[in-house]
Amino acid sequence: MSRRAQTDSGETKRSLVASATKEFAECGYEGASLRQICSKAGVTTGALYFFFTSKEDLFKSVVSPLMSKLPSILASWIEHDIAVICDEEGEPTNVEALPDGLAELMKEYPLVPKIVLSNRDNPVVKEFLDEKVDEIAEMVSNRLARKNAAGADGFSSHLFATMSADAFIQILANDEGLHMVAGHLAGFSTFVRGGLRAALQ
Repeated sequence: MSRRAQTDSGETKRSLVASATKEFAECGYEGASLRQICSKAGVTTGALYFFFTSKEDLFKSVVSPLMSKLPSILASWIEHDIAVICDEEGEPTNVEALPDGLAELMKEYPLVPKIVLSNRDNPVVKEFLDEKVDEIAEMVSNRLARKNAAGADGFSSHLFATMSADAFIQILANDEGLHMVAGHLAGFSTFVRGGLRAALQ
């Protein structure tokens, strides 16, 4: 394939993903139309199926760049507050700062948190989030168990992790500026630390 053909091919794929991002944000996964996506991207449906095997495959291409990184940011954020409460290490989450890497992701993928939030039960989203929720739940349970806390049972830890993940996504999906997002995350961090303190008592 010539370099020009490769460039054109790459531009076509990027155009499809950009068009699909807007369509999924406006209509949700179920309501999104592949025909509309192709029309707005200025390509045929044949071109779409050259790059993507299905609607789900296209959806995954839209959400995976952010979702492959976001759960790790969430886990680091939760782990930081666990260390503050359980180990008395470090300071609480900084009200003025976002977790490392989050600002860059939000600027690059501003519509994706909204897409994720409105499609929380989509298999692609569930695969990304549920795996990380399980990891966070285990981390919380292990930390609390070392303190002989009553909240170390699997149910409470999993509920805590699920609530944290959903709140994290909802805050990011509110279409507010980065400073407001940082403030909301800091407020939720205070809530998280209160729950951890209660579990340790």
